[in-house]
Amino acid sequence: MPIPFRKSVFLLLGGFGVVFSVLKISEGVTQPYSLKPGKQLKSTPELMALGKTTYLKQCSACHGVDGKGNGEAAYLLYPKPRDFVSDSYRLVSTWEGIPTDTDLFYTISRGIPGSSMPSWAHLPEDTRWALVHYVKSLATEPINVETTESDVNDQTGVVKVPAEPANDEKSLARGKELFISGCASCHGQNAKGENVQEQFDSKGFPIRPRDLTQGIFKGNPDSKEVYRRIIAGLPGSPMPASAWAYGDDAWHLTHFVMSLSSDEQREKVEMKKFTIVATKVSQLPDHPDAGTWKNAAPVNLHLMPLWWRTDRPEILTVRAVHDGKEISFLLVWADDTHDATAIRPQDFRDAAALELSGEKEPPFFAMGEVGKFVNIWMWKSEREADLQPVYQDIDKVYPNIGIDSYPNLTSPSVEQPTRNALTMQSDPTFITGWGAGNIVSDPTRRSSSENLKAQGFGTLKAFPKPDQTVQTKGVYDVGTYRVVFKRQLKSASQGSVEFKVGETNSVAFAVWNGSAGDRNGKKSVTIWQDLVIEK
Repeated sequence: MPIPFRKSVFLLLGGFGVVFSVLKISEGVTQPYSLKPGKQLKSTPELMALGKTTYLKQCSACHGVDGKGNGEAAYLLYPKPRDFVSDSYRLVSTWEGIPTDTDLFYTISRGIPGSSMPSWAHLPEDTRWALVHYVKSLATEPINVETTESDVNDQTGVVKVPAEPANDEKSLARGKELFISGCASCHGQNAKGENVQEQFDSKGFPIRPRDLTQGIFKGNPDSKEVYRRIIAGLPGSPMPASAWAYGDDAWHLTHFVMSLSSDEQREKVEMKKFTIVATKVSQLPDHPDAGTWKNAAPVNLHLMPLWWRTDRPEILTVRAVHDGKEISFLLVWADDTHDATAIRPQDFRDAAALELSGEKEPPFFAMGEVGKFVNIWMWKSEREADLQPVYQDIDKVYPNIGIDSYPNLTSPSVEQPTRNALTMQSDPTFITGWGAGNIVSDPTRRSSSENLKAQGFGTLKAFPKPDQTVQTKGVYDVGTYRVVFKRQLKSASQGSVEFKVGETNSVAFAVWNGSAGDRNGKKSVTIWQDLVIEK
């Protein structure tokens, strides 16, 4: 029976005494970037030019070149990317339902948990201000609002948050009473957003009420910001403004809503940038449970589903080591199901991938951009299963299938089988994928991974067979995947990232859960992380 991973769990893996903290999220060096602006920059021609350049590089793939939410990746995303031209902004602090520049800065910096909008806090503060002003310029109607605070009597500008009453049992009881009478019709009596009437956003897309027990707050989960969200609502969504609650009642609601989840839950949905140190060791490990891994510090990265769902992989634990010639990564994540076949059309595999960039300023973290390659190492669970003594085959899944029999020119005629399955003794002439050089069709390959490259959506391609130098080993048990990736530091292949001791590369990760229907662009991802190759 799989071990539940909803709380901090320590697994003793294998016989080497290697202990992995799967959900303890304090490990690693977190981003030294502040979400709070040090200063507010006014729009200038130079700032607008920087904003446009950054937007086209980092934002247009989802939001579209013209800002209408129709980028190349939009079809893969749920909720849908914001239409900056005509749509309403969700995260506002004003009575009018219009964002201030600071609201936009916070959203760009923090991202929006519960969606595929990542944190951009690693960008310089000036660049984030440049994005604020460029995004505002895309709107049909000017985005201007008074930034002074006012209470319910004036209802102009920023919502003034009154003094907070005691957060005690009395406040929680009143908050629950208000929630049941005013919020449960959408969020449900249990606050899980279940069994409620179908809802749509301002663009007509289906939208789900938030499960408030998950700790997924689109806006900052700071209590004052939650208070303002209750009062201002979420414009463009079914979440209405609630001026009626202004005063202590909105505070009671805030206390109750915050009590439904923990600080740990809220922390796990924050997309952050970490530093992963590839520790130098004398000998690289070949197995996920090798004792050498204890020498490398674990870094727990937060995963974000591009098609959002609450039942998702939350944490990916990464370790890295090198010996001066080769580098090896260990990826560990929780998965209640072992999906290791993709033969039937209704089946999807589990998988994991590393994305690498050698650029000082890496391209968009989803598949790179024209002229800037990303190198992708992808491991697939059914490829791992194919390497086992009892391998998978279509004949075993569909025993009554009819297939053509071709002469096998690699064996004597007396040994000709009546049916030719894809085996190492087959003739590539009659196995067209193999004969054409497709590495996936090659039965002689001995790796469960693929070495790939891309420079934008729709450009993913495999390196030729001589350059398939990534070695992998994956293990699944007790509800956990543990996968090792290994390759030489140097690479002569164009588009394949080379590592140098003492230098920093950018690395991102992705995980696919087959039982959830993940495949292709439907996956959970991290943002770019810093990979330091220790001297």
